[in-house]
Amino acid sequence: MRLFKTPLYLQTLIAMILGAVVGGIFGDTLGPLSQLSKLIVQWIKILATPLLFFAILDGILNGQMKGRGVRAMLLISAFNALCAISIALFISNTFHAGQYLQLKAGAAVVESAKKNWDWTEALKTFIPDSLIGPFVNNAVPALILLAILFGIAGRVLEAHATPPEKEVYEHARHSLQLLMKILLKVMEWFIYLVPLAVFASVAKVVGEHGFSILGGLGAYLAVTLSGMFLQVVFVYQFWIRGIARKSLGLFWREAREPMFYSFGVNSSLATLPVTLKALDRVGVSSGAARLSACVGTNLNNDGILLYEVVAAFFIAQAYGIHLSVFQQVALAGICVLATIGVAGIPEAGIISLLLVLNTANLPAESLPLLLTVDWIVARFRSVTNVLADMTVAVGIDHFSAPQPAQ
Repeated sequence: MRLFKTPLYLQTLIAMILGAVVGGIFGDTLGPLSQLSKLIVQWIKILATPLLFFAILDGILNGQMKGRGVRAMLLISAFNALCAISIALFISNTFHAGQYLQLKAGAAVVESAKKNWDWTEALKTFIPDSLIGPFVNNAVPALILLAILFGIAGRVLEAHATPPEKEVYEHARHSLQLLMKILLKVMEWFIYLVPLAVFASVAKVVGEHGFSILGGLGAYLAVTLSGMFLQVVFVYQFWIRGIARKSLGLFWREAREPMFYSFGVNSSLATLPVTLKALDRVGVSSGAARLSACVGTNLNNDGILLYEVVAAFFIAQAYGIHLSVFQQVALAGICVLATIGVAGIPEAGIISLLLVLNTANLPAESLPLLLTVDWIVARFRSVTNVLADMTVAVGIDHFSAPQPAQ
């Protein structure tokens, strides 16, 4: 039972407000408090990684991921990604936020612009060093690949098994489901501690930087968050109401908890169990929910994709670097490639953005400037990613549902 009857998202909101107040009062003396937040989030990440693997494996072994659902996932994810890129290009070329932060390129920047990026680095994220490596390193791309391979192998072997062997496979599936329930229960205990982690994290950030960190990067912050807002309001609601004919009121009521939770922990992967529960309450089938939130987790990172395009343009504009139409399209393609290899963990967007800047030969030395407001942007990235998972799940469920007889 929860210690408080207050919904989790309200607990998180209260914790954020209290953290801001305490940070403003005590200032930079609260540095050690951040260790509490890191400890809670680290435990959630440790549990989320095997949960992701077993959820995918269970879905494949139990035949929950049919061909139609996979095709729907790819189609919807590609459409959403294209919309995110289009929105990012539109707002970047319309408002030119980078012009409000004029920077001069030094020798280090010029030298960095000459560097070439090895495209094979992106493929390495899908190749594990060992079978346990993806679990230890939270390497989601390799983890997903392993789960899919193991699941397909299990289905193939079961299809050719004798009746006694089929009973063994049946017991194995039940054991897998039991293991998932245990993981979910332990994860649930740590979820109850999230408001405490949010309080500690917000108090530290406000204590060290205050509220002046927005400063000259206000334009960048406004453009980035506006882009995510447009993606959610127009693209996602189009799928939810326009295509799937779901009630927007029901969807947003149930989406509040994963939204506030992901905002607090700054991780779409750590929000996985909360997202799955919310989708169940919306009426989405478990197969569609797992296909989107688990298998499609690296395809539904619209928040990170939109952020990367806007941030890269912002840096280019800040240095007075003009990008042609061809360069803009190429930059968007680089962002897509980098986003696919990103795990749903805190600060993953910064890591992938550095990859994008190096690939596009843009000055990466300016990245620390964006970090001053990334504690805000990162949380909205996670919220957008979670809503992308939920939207794709709704779409998959709509297209995979049995069609009524004519």
